[in-house]
Amino acid sequence: MRILFVADIHAHHDHLAQSIEKTIEHDVDALIIGGDIVPHELPNAHALGLLDAQAMYIEGTLIPAFKRLKAAKAVSIYFDFGNDDFMANRPLLEPYQGDLFHLLHLQKYAIADGVDLIGYMMVPPTPFQRKDWEKPDASDVPYPSSSRVRLKGYATGSGQIEEVVLDLDEDPTIEEDLDRLEGTIQRPFIFVAHCPPHDTPLDMLSSGSHVGSISIRRFIEKWSRRNLLIASLHGHIHESPRVSGTTHTRINDALAVNPGQDVELQFALMELARQKGGAAIRLLDP
Repeated sequence: MRILFVADIHAHHDHLAQSIEKTIEHDVDALIIGGDIVPHELPNAHALGLLDAQAMYIEGTLIPAFKRLKAAKAVSIYFDFGNDDFMANRPLLEPYQGDLFHLLHLQKYAIADGVDLIGYMMVPPTPFQRKDWEKPDASDVPYPSSSRVRLKGYATGSGQIEEVVLDLDEDPTIEEDLDRLEGTIQRPFIFVAHCPPHDTPLDMLSSGSHVGSISIRRFIEKWSRRNLLIASLHGHIHESPRVSGTTHTRINDALAVNPGQDVELQFALMELARQKGGAAIRLLDP
């Protein structure tokens, strides 16, 4: 089966349409969007406020676009919000769950015969103000040492924008979430995490600093050593491929990908195939 993976389509207002065009052009069986969905530039944001403007985009543009894609082609759609998308609007997606598309965060789906897809969208603390999808990373390392972080910001879990302060000592961690997620792993899987693994070619800022998740790196290492993780797909750090010079690497035998994002849509086209003893994935483009 063919898989098209994109992330951070918020980088340009045309990226959603371009993702759909690429899905049809490459005769893709599964479209996976790894977080940060709603465009940065929303023309009605000043008048409506950011929360309502994002809701209008979801109802007026995102969902209709997925309906048109499904009408044009038999394709499975997997996606979820990222740290730039307001959690308060996620209930707008839930009526379509399992029918029009599949939401990824903390979920597992059979993407192919004998292969699961598992999603996780939280990121370690960032220097940005939106905190809906942020958590301390690990109990021993709350965020990468090279990261600049802002602990005070705002979140929308209550349904409205409210000021919050991340507590690095008391808040639940990404590490704890992944520990619980491990209980669902029973066979080979592809992992979709908005944040890339730490200290790889996939998590580099323009400065050269590595700001990916340490817990996600440990999770990938553990399950790739056990020969159950086929691939991990990431986004979040748009410029990383330009800085590192590559969109992909290997952690043990698992393929790890961050196609990055720019004004022109960046994506990864992959092929998943059965092989003796399991399944394998290869990168077709780039």
